[in-house]
Amino acid sequence: MSDDDFSLLVEFIERCGPDVEGHGLIGLQGKQSAMIERFIAGRSDDAERRELSRFLQMHPAWIRWIAERMKTGRDMTGATSAAE
Repeated sequence: MSDDDFSLLVEFIERCGPDVEGHGLIGLQGKQSAMIERFIAGRSDDAERRELSRFLQMHPAWIRWIAERMKTGRDMTGATSAAE
């Protein structure tokens, strides 16, 4: 499976509903959602990380969700590397 396959799978699972832990990026403004996705992908700059930090101080429930997404991404990357 490629990284794109995993991304599609993760997005699908996020939309599945009550069987999935967490709440995805539903309910966030587009800017916030994009900012979080860039951070998870490691593509955010210093200014955006500071903005995300301020957002997370006001909405700490998102910290765990972001951490789980990052961990899942690392786990998938490790599994893909080990399979190759």
